[in-house]
Amino acid sequence: MARHPGIIIVLAGLLLLLGGCALPWEGLLPTAPAPTAPPAPDSPMQDARSLIGGVCFNYWVEQVNRLFVIQSAGEHIAFYNEVDESGLCRFPVIREPFEFGATGRILVGAVNVGTGCHAVTDPLALVVDDEARTVTLRVRWQVTGACDYRLARPFWVSIPRPPEGYAVQLEAIPE
Repeated sequence: MARHPGIIIVLAGLLLLLGGCALPWEGLLPTAPAPTAPPAPDSPMQDARSLIGGVCFNYWVEQVNRLFVIQSAGEHIAFYNEVDESGLCRFPVIREPFEFGATGRILVGAVNVGTGCHAVTDPLALVVDDEARTVTLRVRWQVTGACDYRLARPFWVSIPRPPEGYAVQLEAIPE
């Protein structure tokens, strides 16, 4: 057993070193951001973030104050083409299909950009105003913490297709 004491010491040191990687170093790193809460199952807004999972951070930070309203498969393809042609992402975007006709729904998205530790976007309500002929998504934007990180939190939902001639709007309520 005492033939190779150096190997035993090296192995013991490696185990200690590797074991330290799993220790919680509280306070050293910011905690993980709270996930954006998906809309409730009975909400007219349904989570559609899986459709934009391959879009890179560099593209999103350039989309401040932009509302995306995608009403057809052709517009959806044009969105993915725009991301690819922007030159901001290292790899082509992953394209996920969405059944506009079969679901009777459209896609609406925006991005919450700020500086801090956490960026959260919570869906609050979908308000239809027949007099103004508008459909308004109300969401709560929140960027918290004193971290010096540039954050971009995309918010994408599907909503029932508005009646012909209605405008889709986003009302971002800061927390």
